Amino acid sequence: MDSDLAEKIEKLEARFPRWEKWLYACYGAVFMMLAHSFIKASENTALTKALFFIESKVGTTNLPGFSQYYTNLAYVYLSPWRLLIWLIIEMAVLVPAAILAFHSAWRKIALARRLNLIFAYLLAGWVNLLSLAVPDPRSVPDGYNTIIVVYLLAMALGYGWLRRKKNKAEEVFP
Repeated sequence: MDSDLAEKIEKLEARFPRWEKWLYACYGAVFMMLAHSFIKASENTALTKALFFIESKVGTTNLPGFSQYYTNLAYVYLSPWRLLIWLIIEMAVLVPAAILAFHSAWRKIALARRLNLIFAYLLAGWVNLLSLAVPDPRSVPDGYNTIIVVYLLAMALGYGWLRRKKNKAEEVFP
């Protein structure tokens, strides 16, 4: 029985390099999303300036075709496909963290061996969550800012709590 468990653990530990490769791919996607957020921020600024420039020159907003122009501008400003890509990346990052943390097969391996990988995935999820606010930080609700700060604090405190060393030796009763 113990040899069977040891074999399973060895097989799972042999999969760690694949999980690390996936982590690198996730970090690549997350940092691309963050870079795109900065680009999107400059695009949104340019679109907003263009809209206000046109409104100042035209003077009225009920001209024929202006509402269609405004609708197209709002669609580009919001970019729903970007939100879908963000969601896919977030799931691709958080699902492996959940599998490594909670799946019954992976729980057979000591948490100390999985901990760094789990928190690396969670950190990638935090960076991806941060990329949502970059394009327009002034219009982000306070709840979002709270989620960002609480997520980071929970990760830091959780990592520190799980990595702490016991200073006291356990008492052994005869």
